[in-house]
Amino acid sequence: MNKRLKIISRPRIHLTLIGMNKDGYRLNGGIGFSISGPCLYMSFSISTKTEMIDKRELALSKTELEKYVTIIENAKSECNMHYSIKCELKGEAYPHRGLGSTTSISMACIEALFLLNEKEYSRFDIAFYSKRGGTSGIGINSYFDGGYIFDLGIKNDNRHLSPSSINITNGMFPLVLRQCELPNWKVGLCIPYYITSKTEIEEINFFKNNCPIEKRHVEEILYESVYGITSSIIEKDYDTFCQSINKIQQTQWKLLERNVYGSELIDLEQNIRQLGADCVGMSSFGPLLYFMGCNIPHIIEKLYQIFPQIACYEVTFNNQGRILEYD
Repeated sequence: MNKRLKIISRPRIHLTLIGMNKDGYRLNGGIGFSISGPCLYMSFSISTKTEMIDKRELALSKTELEKYVTIIENAKSECNMHYSIKCELKGEAYPHRGLGSTTSISMACIEALFLLNEKEYSRFDIAFYSKRGGTSGIGINSYFDGGYIFDLGIKNDNRHLSPSSINITNGMFPLVLRQCELPNWKVGLCIPYYITSKTEIEEINFFKNNCPIEKRHVEEILYESVYGITSSIIEKDYDTFCQSINKIQQTQWKLLERNVYGSELIDLEQNIRQLGADCVGMSSFGPLLYFMGCNIPHIIEKLYQIFPQIACYEVTFNNQGRILEYD
């Protein structure tokens, strides 16, 4: 067998987690959507030895790559597969920026492992063996389908509130309330490389130090998630969508996440607004900022003049999942 497989995965914007309290019916939950780029380009081939090679300009550390190797080898062993895989990563979706690349890589590696071993699998299998989706269902669902996702988290089983990197699923994945197509809207992205991104350990400690939040704050987030974001996506109501994005930035959980980056992030956000953006938000644990407006190229041009150490993109909402290509 000499098959080679390429998987192209698009990033996601994670707007906010919701149920970060311990006194409710459910835990976690969140809203987010898929965008057209920057993409991850992953090439896979059959190998007797599991290999992860990151050729991106901002690559994963050796320790981070070894974690993927462990995930792949555990899945290979548990599913009695004959072959392992070699994976080469390319593209501009860099780690720890807020694009969901960790989930995309994990999911793609496990799917490639099944495909190149010619074993049948379900979406549940890919999520389960990739060890993702323990906190948020946005990444695992957008990987397959793109679009907008509103998940309700999991039933409250008194587990610790923690990020997906250490949150064991035990086969229980977030319940999707709504998954639908996105309008034909454009989005600006600004990745500030002069702001140090947070490591996995820092994110774990953030959860430890800030969870749980009070139920009244969760209810505010939930209001914006339902009456703001979800309704405006369904009705293609751009103005309400932008209003709700802005309000989400002031809700308790997102405020806590944003405050991790201090004045540098706030200054960048204020400049984006002053240049004409209708809304600005931080994706996931940041520091990526996404924004919308009537003249995104103008905003990007001016941002480069003010902040040289950034990368900006004009992208679109995306309604397509990962792309599989065989050589």
